[in-house]
Amino acid sequence: MLSLAFACFLAALAIGTCVEVVARFLNLWTYRSPLYPLINVVLIFGLVQGFGVGWVIGGREALRGVFPVLFMVGAVLGLLTEGLNEYWLHAWSWSDRPILGIRRSIDKSAFIGVAWGFAPLLTVFLARLIAATPAAGA
Repeated sequence: MLSLAFACFLAALAIGTCVEVVARFLNLWTYRSPLYPLINVVLIFGLVQGFGVGWVIGGREALRGVFPVLFMVGAVLGLLTEGLNEYWLHAWSWSDRPILGIRRSIDKSAFIGVAWGFAPLLTVFLARLIAATPAAGA
């Protein structure tokens, strides 16, 4: 059986990969370098979100009180990431395609940044499924 922290890492990698695939399919943003999506998925989603979530929840079984904290941490991380890109990194740029009617780049960054709050919640859900799955050959 996998540790919950490693399961959170794997779940966050899966979420990050799905986000990038959907964004590419919908042409929501473009990266300046083909290396940036990989960095985003492995570093931001996997290591920061995944292991961060694993650290915050620890071995807790009851997560009701932790979910608001996870959402806030995810949203703050998302706003920080999107803001750093908008004002300094410029690793990716938004397409002209609106997101739910939102057209301005800064508004898209704020919206998506807050939406990042859902990533840790989904990470916990998926990680518990991964951790509960018996290993092959066990």
